[in-house]
Amino acid sequence: MANNTTNDLSIKQLGFVWIDAIFVIEFTVILIMNAYTITVFARNHHLCKRTTYLIINLTVADLLSGAVSGPLELFYMNRKSDLQPGFIWQKLSSVTFLSIFTISSLTNLSLISLERLHATVYPFSHCSLGKRVYFKAIIFGWLSSFLISCVDSVLFVFMPVKFFYAWASHIVIALLIVALSYIIIIVKVHKHPPPVPYGTAADSDTKLSITLFIVTVVSVVTTLPWALYAAIKPMHIWNRESQTESGVTINYIVHGLYYACAIANPLIYAIRMEEFRKAVIKGLPCKKALEESRHNQAIELHAA
Repeated sequence: MANNTTNDLSIKQLGFVWIDAIFVIEFTVILIMNAYTITVFARNHHLCKRTTYLIINLTVADLLSGAVSGPLELFYMNRKSDLQPGFIWQKLSSVTFLSIFTISSLTNLSLISLERLHATVYPFSHCSLGKRVYFKAIIFGWLSSFLISCVDSVLFVFMPVKFFYAWASHIVIALLIVALSYIIIIVKVHKHPPPVPYGTAADSDTKLSITLFIVTVVSVVTTLPWALYAAIKPMHIWNRESQTESGVTINYIVHGLYYACAIANPLIYAIRMEEFRKAVIKGLPCKKALEESRHNQAIELHAA
């Protein structure tokens, strides 16, 4: 009987190792894709305009979520003892860094939806907005994310269960802001189509709104299950040893979906934004090698 129990534990631990490996791969993909996305924006200055500042900021938050928040969360999943209440500065700082980047992603989604709402309801006023307004919005998003993450770290140390309820509330509030913004946008456009400037700029703005709407829908689909699970079974989110096999499966599915959003966003940009897609393809090593090969062949033919 003891041998069977030991074998079951070994199989379970082996399963944890494989799951951890999958998450490491996911975090690595998040890091690479978002880092490349930021590089594309940095190298192509014509892409860095007023309408893409929030997209770039969201990309930075997603990159840091995969590089910092994800590994820290995986670390806590493997340390059941850290769920016990206690005042430890290391725990406070690590949970703060764990929370700030994921909260920033949610905050930025809310800012994007509010920005699209303003562009729809007040199109002419929106056109006159300067870069300074966007920079202030970005600074506000990061400061509020930092303050919320500090509060979350205190809750994690002293009241772990309330920490998970707080996390679920962050997600729900952000999704409510996003949902209400787009509901108002849809009603406004359907009942009273706003007078917008015609031409290429108007078409580009409409396409950007649709792109950001798709990003928002994907974010809702990927983050909402995590919020529901955190509200239903708060302490089981990180305590793997006390979960049933089905509980472990659900836990990892909701976490995998939650971080998958950071992978989906760059793909949506590449599919929907033509200028960004061209810049991505142009920056690929294989594309550069092919262009150099064609250039060398042209020089050889000209010399012949």
